[in-house]
Amino acid sequence: MIELDIRLPEQFLNEEIRYGYTITRKMKEVWAVELDLLNKLLEVCKKHNISVFASGGTMLGAVRHKGFIPWDDDIDMMMFREDYEKLCLLAPLEFRYPYFFQTEYSDPGSLRGHAQLRNTKTTGILKSEFNEKYKFNQGIFLDIFPLDNVDGNAVLRKKQAKRINYWKRRAYFWAKLTTRYHEENELTLKTIVKKALVKVSCNTIKKKCLEERAYQRFEKECQKYNKEKTSLVSTLSLDACEEQFYKYRSDYSELIEIPFEFMTIPIGKNYDHALRVRYGNYKEIVKGSSCHGGVIFDTQKPYNEYLK
Repeated sequence: MIELDIRLPEQFLNEEIRYGYTITRKMKEVWAVELDLLNKLLEVCKKHNISVFASGGTMLGAVRHKGFIPWDDDIDMMMFREDYEKLCLLAPLEFRYPYFFQTEYSDPGSLRGHAQLRNTKTTGILKSEFNEKYKFNQGIFLDIFPLDNVDGNAVLRKKQAKRINYWKRRAYFWAKLTTRYHEENELTLKTIVKKALVKVSCNTIKKKCLEERAYQRFEKECQKYNKEKTSLVSTLSLDACEEQFYKYRSDYSELIEIPFEFMTIPIGKNYDHALRVRYGNYKEIVKGSSCHGGVIFDTQKPYNEYLK
């Protein structure tokens, strides 16, 4: 495993069984890299008075397991949009190699809709994307989601979600047509047509290429209600259509620190309500799986070794 800034407890990397689930040394090494990323993120946020807190399965793991859910393989954090934008501005100065703060603007092509803090010396490639040979950084990552306001009217919410998903799909469509984001190893009729289409399209619109414009429209739709006072917020860039992911702002107005593995992590003080809204009876343990659908992890080799 690569050298990390964080100091690991002596027995942390040992294989162990939690709730009947075996956590291998290999996964423990992945967790260690992710905890190092978390430690760096928390350090930067504390330095600049940025509020950041656990999201989704990470919050559930912190409350129920005092660490990772045994079958989980990542860390999810979130923050309100104003703090997110502040962090994006500070990131180039605060995150140095091997840390890399990835957004669509710092590293075009990922089109995640949110930021990811990555370790460039490692590999964390989604299996569903492996054959695409994307050029963007694909080291082991930590997700950082912006929280945007959601209107209280269900009809308006659905309309906003529809527009968000439309523009995100358009951004993906145009990105797929260009080699800016991935390698074209063969010169075929298909690739020639793709390149010609992109060239004509980008020449027609003089300001910016179509995928950049579509992505900016997507972000604009996510922030449509951010100047209004709303009780609901959500990670719209990821879950625009999913009502169960909507959150109450008041659940995160105050934060507390609770144990997470050998560290502590900030969560909303009203975590019980937040978790019940999201999961129902969250105290009941039901074995799940990673939402990523499989990741190629390597804590010893950088991602670009896999893309050759």
